[in-house]
Amino acid sequence: MKSNIHQVSPIINSTSKFPRGVVLTLALTSLLSFGQGLTGNYAAEAAPRGEPIQLSQRLPDHFRNRTIRLPRGIANLIIRDAARRAGVPNGQVRITQATRKTFGNPCIFNFGEVCTREYNPIPGWEVIVQVEGQSWTYHSNESGSQIVLDPNTTNSGLENSYQLPRAIANAILRDASRRSGVNTSDLRIIQATRKTFGNPCEFNFGEICTREYNPISGWEVIVQVRRQSWTYHVDESGSRIVLDPNIADSGSENSYQLPRAIADRILRDAARRSGEDERDLRIIQATRKTFGNPCEFNFGEICTKEYNPVPGWEVIVQVRRQSWTYHVDESGSRIVLDPDIADSGSENNYQLPRAIADRILRDAARRSGEDERDLRITQATRRTFSNRCVFNFGEICTEEYNPIEGWEVIVQVRRQSWTYHVDESGSRIVLDPNIAR
Repeated sequence: MKSNIHQVSPIINSTSKFPRGVVLTLALTSLLSFGQGLTGNYAAEAAPRGEPIQLSQRLPDHFRNRTIRLPRGIANLIIRDAARRAGVPNGQVRITQATRKTFGNPCIFNFGEVCTREYNPIPGWEVIVQVEGQSWTYHSNESGSQIVLDPNTTNSGLENSYQLPRAIANAILRDASRRSGVNTSDLRIIQATRKTFGNPCEFNFGEICTREYNPISGWEVIVQVRRQSWTYHVDESGSRIVLDPNIADSGSENSYQLPRAIADRILRDAARRSGEDERDLRIIQATRKTFGNPCEFNFGEICTKEYNPVPGWEVIVQVRRQSWTYHVDESGSRIVLDPDIADSGSENNYQLPRAIADRILRDAARRSGEDERDLRITQATRRTFSNRCVFNFGEICTEEYNPIEGWEVIVQVRRQSWTYHVDESGSRIVLDPNIAR
């Protein structure tokens, strides 16, 4: 009889012609033979000399013939790097864990905090190293040609290159002194943190950045200026030093004050739109600001996350009992009013034209079967739609900025409120497709 699993079940059938004792003996013999076959196929082989057996990681049972171990060469490279950074002998560094891992893309491999979702995999390992009571995390690719230490590692024992160089500290203090008018001897660096910025946008304090990984190694430095804390970003060489543009810089240099010529232009624009006398308008706030890109500068509701900065100001103007928000660039050549301003007193081009109102009412009458005279526009709001998808009531839209100027119009139809989007010319009129008709 053949010794295989398919013959075990028939043997123990109660109608078998074999005696009961023979049946049990044959079944046991068959199972033992099958078990020996498993042992022969799946037993772990002895590791070659020098292989770090204690780091081996086994796959599930059905793949146990494929033992995964961190290669000794990579282990040695990581141990040497950690020892060099900590300033200790190699023997005081111990690898406590090595996990086989496929990193989704180079950004994730390099410990990027904000990464794209592209899939450009790097097979390798995540390795935990114990050094002087700390656990450091490394990423290594399969060949060991790329070994990266987590930049957020608590590196109190790391080499001096992790300390803020005196020349860079002095350059930062000089910049803070120039901006604040405070003597450098009265300024103090209260914190300097080693940091890898994900990309130039993040380094430059961009509020809306792409998720590309184009790292800049450097420091985040906090300076005490009078009773304020100013935040700087500086690269490793000290050639790029950037102050957070949102610093409350009441004592900063004059370039942070809104120039009188720009203030006058904004007030003239507000007077023209509101019909008020310019002397009755007042700028109540002007904040120095770097807009992430032209879309953000233009009050786009859905913008890309590209970093194409527009330095300038956000300016608040008191108009009667309203507060109007303007964005203006540094030169004053671009002045933009928030399109969502409640502009009841604005110029006529903010009123819904009668011809467009009539077209909307005709469309609503045709769809509802109601007489046009029984329909009423209850609200018409001037609006800038970010792109065609948003204009067309798309539920999931891209974040591109391809603006359509127009209106959002609410029509009373029986007991329902129907929402329309219409462009400035009235050539495109779109009814919200989710209207309960």
